[in-house]
Amino acid sequence: MRRGEIYLANFGKKYNSEFGKVRPALIIQNDVANRNIDKVAFKGVTVIPMTTMLSGGDLRVLISSRENLEKESEICINELCTLDMSRLVLEKKLTVLSESELNEVEKKLGQHLGI
Repeated sequence: MRRGEIYLANFGKKYNSEFGKVRPALIIQNDVANRNIDKVAFKGVTVIPMTTMLSGGDLRVLISSRENLEKESEICINELCTLDMSRLVLEKKLTVLSESELNEVEKKLGQHLGI
């Protein structure tokens, strides 16, 4: 598991405005934490969920369908969250962001977080 890769994640039952169900998610957590996750007690992974309900805007990044990502999707920057590693389906990587796509995510994430 590496920063910039996309896997299926189980977000569980939808609660109010939170994302729910099994859906693609971008691994946004840094690779030092990713490499050492087996060595720590709390196995949380910071991800950003994706949706096929395309709306565009300042808090979305469009990703074309490719490899194992079956549908054109948007990364929902404002839904950044941490999930337990057991919620990720790591057996099948859906795709990997290009450098320019990851740069766009990082830029929009910085704007969203005010950093």
